[in-house]
Amino acid sequence: MTNIADCLQRAMDAKNLNPVQGRAAQDHYRQLVARYENIIPPAQAAASAAADLKEATRKAARSRFHSTVNQLQAMRRLKAEIDASPDPGRALRDMIEGHTRDAYRGESVRSLTEAYTDSINAGLSEVLAKHGLNVAGSVRDRAGFENLIRELHGEASGDASAQGLADGVRYQQRRMRQLFNAHGGDVGELADYGVAHAHSADAMLAKGFDQWAADITPRLAWDKIEDMATGKAFTTGPGQMPNRQAAERFLRDVYDGITTRGWDERVPSGTAAGAALYNRRAEHRVLHFSSGSDWLEYNKAYGAADPFTAMLGGLHGLARDVAMMRVLGPNPRAGLEFASQVAMKNAQTMTGSPKAKAAAIARIGKQAKLAKVMLAHVDGSANVPDSVGGAAFFSGSRAVLSSIQLGSAVLSSVTDAATIRVAAKAIGIKPSNVMTRTMALSMSGTTRAQAARLGYVAQTLGEAGGGSARYFGELFGTGITQRLSGFTLRASGLTFLTDMRRLAFQMEVSAKLADMADRAFADIDPRMRALMERRGITATDWDLLRDPAARFTAPDGSDFISAKWFLEHQTALPRMEAEGLAMRLQMAMREELEYALPSMSIEGRARTLGATAPGSIPGELLRSSTSYKGYPLSLMFSQYRRFLQQPTPMAKAQYAANIFIPLLLLGGVAVQLKEMAKGNDPRPMDDGKFWMAALMQGGGLGIFGDFFAAEASRTGGGLGETLAGPVIGLAGDALGLVAEPLSAAAEGRNVNMGRAFARFQRMNTPVGSSLWYQRLAFDRIVSDQLQRFLDPEAETDWRRKERQRQRDYGTRPWWLQGDLAPDRAPDLSNIAGS
Repeated sequence: MTNIADCLQRAMDAKNLNPVQGRAAQDHYRQLVARYENIIPPAQAAASAAADLKEATRKAARSRFHSTVNQLQAMRRLKAEIDASPDPGRALRDMIEGHTRDAYRGESVRSLTEAYTDSINAGLSEVLAKHGLNVAGSVRDRAGFENLIRELHGEASGDASAQGLADGVRYQQRRMRQLFNAHGGDVGELADYGVAHAHSADAMLAKGFDQWAADITPRLAWDKIEDMATGKAFTTGPGQMPNRQAAERFLRDVYDGITTRGWDERVPSGTAAGAALYNRRAEHRVLHFSSGSDWLEYNKAYGAADPFTAMLGGLHGLARDVAMMRVLGPNPRAGLEFASQVAMKNAQTMTGSPKAKAAAIARIGKQAKLAKVMLAHVDGSANVPDSVGGAAFFSGSRAVLSSIQLGSAVLSSVTDAATIRVAAKAIGIKPSNVMTRTMALSMSGTTRAQAARLGYVAQTLGEAGGGSARYFGELFGTGITQRLSGFTLRASGLTFLTDMRRLAFQMEVSAKLADMADRAFADIDPRMRALMERRGITATDWDLLRDPAARFTAPDGSDFISAKWFLEHQTALPRMEAEGLAMRLQMAMREELEYALPSMSIEGRARTLGATAPGSIPGELLRSSTSYKGYPLSLMFSQYRRFLQQPTPMAKAQYAANIFIPLLLLGGVAVQLKEMAKGNDPRPMDDGKFWMAALMQGGGLGIFGDFFAAEASRTGGGLGETLAGPVIGLAGDALGLVAEPLSAAAEGRNVNMGRAFARFQRMNTPVGSSLWYQRLAFDRIVSDQLQRFLDPEAETDWRRKERQRQRDYGTRPWWLQGDLAPDRAPDLSNIAGS
């Protein structure tokens, strides 16, 4: 009797069916028949298997069709954008990160990701206010948050607050799922799905498949888990256990997929690994737990992230995927490759001189290569570790170093006032208003609550690293080391101050827009109109945004136009169209915010790190050498390009003066604040070395300013160690503790190991030797006394360093080393110098 397996074989023999797909379908069919024969007669088993296989195939075909249509639409749009761009090479880069666009009008992945993330955080403002990370990087009210997880999984917790907050989380999950599907995805509605897991491959491998399967099987809701072979649930009711062989086969696929990071289903080839996103989120939803308690227990043993990070990270990951799909299509890499080929074809077929044509071709090639590396840093493929253990170790080392070295970064952040000032003036906002609102937000919880209603929520409430990505980029992992980094930045006040500045800038933009609400689009401030036009906002859109019903009015009568408030209160547009307009407005806001408060850019990471993998030797050397340098590089990129955008030489000169002079002056303020925090009088300002240090400080490279006055940096390392980065510097310090006595013994000289150990402790104690308001007391009361105990020549060493500092920097200590208390205040008159 002929069956489906025979039909498939004939189709393969006739070359009407791909052999790989055909054999896979035959295997599925035979597995289904074997399963069904245990409960029904062979003929019925064959018929049921054939019917289920056909339905599963139809569902897969529908998903592929939906994705293909969306990809073709994206390709048509991408071609039009490249053809219309005066600089196709820059357009390729701006598709990924478009803060510095000129004539390019298309959307960028980074801006759109940030806009969606902002909207998610705004929708979860109550959750973040109640459970957002505290100073230690731990979730507030842990018991209440675990009840929230239970409610998300449909388990009644008896906690009315958790139930209400869970509704808000479900709304954002449903919203992002619908957006994902609208742009070519295929994720079905699943009631009470809860939270996706970030599985720890290391924990799973350590336990092995049998133990993992035994632990997870009784915790799963098999009546809600789809058998991919049939398209139906494994069981028909809650609490039922599935067919043992089918369940084991399914769990083996899941286990292999996680522990091999997808290589179990990849065939080696000459092409890049699959980058299609349209069904990726469906794969993440394969496992469904019986209850929130089951989810929490499983997460303790096999989770790679804490519940809070898993919940928020899942939504933020969706934001990134939706942004990539909206800009580049359901297969973003294919979309970017298509755009690159369009740009290259245009360059190859252009008219003009051979020299100009060759230059255009070379430029397109370079920009396309850069754009692909930038996309790899966005989609995470550039962060897949070459060695998981090595990547975790070095990332943890960088996180610890940020705790050691960034505790006084808040003093350097005074230079943010310069970038805020020039960004505000560029769009017609008074810089003083931003500063005033920053103070109001800092002092008033009511004002912060108003900002949250507008849709502006403190960004770092959900970041374990407390904002360290601004200096380091993304760190690998979310363990104790990253929490240590986050604690230092939060405890220093830098995280809070940066958040308040971000909120203040966005609120001022919203207020400026509302101030112009009585004017037609053609009559509003040209600078603000240009800002919106760059984001594709038209006069018709402006009329929708300024509708009084879609504007927010504060109790004091203040009026605001914000993306979040518009989206949730407008009634003129269908929801999907309103989403598009709201996100364009928020993208415009985020792009200006990046000028005001620069962070480590995607382009900066791509140019400095390339596609090197974490955990590899070249990857970790680059990550060390570029630590802290990504921020000034991003500052340079953004300000230089805005300088080039100025229309006349006079405008360029004015812009340069407006950014250079404030950065220089505020860099000088930062230098003096840090000197006093270290226990020294201010440096004399009549010295060229001081102003070179101020220039470097203003540009974010303060450590290099030390070399204009001395041969060693403030951490004691030479120029080579400073260029190599803090990780290499720390390794050199640690190795020196072993190598120095061995070298001294071989040369027959004495070595002061007590001093070496004391110095290492002084420079490398997390938090203690870092936080600006207590580092000096720690130095004098702990580190100095330790050195005095270990080093018999401590007093001589201290006095020698004082004389050296007087020669190099023209400053003396106001709290002498070795003293338990200061005997005077800082001498501010030293500023005048000699």
